[in-house]
Amino acid sequence: MAQSAGVLPEVLKVGTNEMELVVFRMFGTHPDGSPEVLDYGVNVAKVREIIPMPGLTKVPDMPVYAEALAEVRGEVIPIVDLGKWMKVIPPANMEIRLKVIVLEMLGTTVGMIVHEVERIRRIKWDQIKPPPALMQAKHSGRLTGVTKIDDEGESLLLILDLESVISEMGGMVHKQEIALEEIEGVGKKKLKGTVLIADDSSVARKILKDTLENAGLHVIEAIDGKQALEILNDFLQRIGNQPITDFVQLIISDVEMPEMDGLTFTKNVKNNPKLQIIPVMINTSLSGEENKEKAKGVGAEGYMVKFDVAKLLTEVSKLLK
Repeated sequence: MAQSAGVLPEVLKVGTNEMELVVFRMFGTHPDGSPEVLDYGVNVAKVREIIPMPGLTKVPDMPVYAEALAEVRGEVIPIVDLGKWMKVIPPANMEIRLKVIVLEMLGTTVGMIVHEVERIRRIKWDQIKPPPALMQAKHSGRLTGVTKIDDEGESLLLILDLESVISEMGGMVHKQEIALEEIEGVGKKKLKGTVLIADDSSVARKILKDTLENAGLHVIEAIDGKQALEILNDFLQRIGNQPITDFVQLIISDVEMPEMDGLTFTKNVKNNPKLQIIPVMINTSLSGEENKEKAKGVGAEGYMVKFDVAKLLTEVSKLLK
């Protein structure tokens, strides 16, 4: 599903605040025995391909939802079963032809077993709202948003916090702690300053916050670009003629966020004469040169793929100087 080099579809161009999602379905059963259909979305940019179920090799001593490997185009990748992780039990009389969505994110490749792949949909991020508490509880807090996908508003599309879901399943390993030696390797003394981070993933925010605070920085958190922009505008209202960089020295933003995506947020920051002096680093699970170019196109001074914390501190140190 990758685009040819240098050619980006309109939906992926900078500042559009919309994206294309591969919509897939999971079939379950309500307590009364009636069927349940749940629609989920994953960014097209994270999808390498969609394939029928491959032959699986089980790995011992792993949770049942993360116990398999498969060879896909000559590469052995972990396969995680979303249905087993969700404890979804399909109706007994339903024939399901399982599919595997091969994802590339966080510098790794992983396959995710789903029940059905529906279609590609174009969604505006400002149409995606925070999920209700009951829905969050059903998904162990692993949802970042929900939106309507029909005119009647009866069908909902759920946006999973895929990084934390796949990580929890064991499909990828990221380094959550940073050694003191790595902090010291950035400089002879700890860093100083305040960093505003914007990320809709609670797991990603915690990793960022812990890493930056361990390095001596103060962290302000926002759950999306809209809230981050509100925080900055609130600073501007309260500080008068003082430069904003007396209070916030760096912004680190994810790309995929409800209400306002990271590219649109960065574009807003760089279009504001009072905010544009703050350096912005895009910190995303989306790799590839075209994504780096999109970040540069909205004025971001830095770009990183999650979660190389040692490299993160090196880049933060450069932008704070």
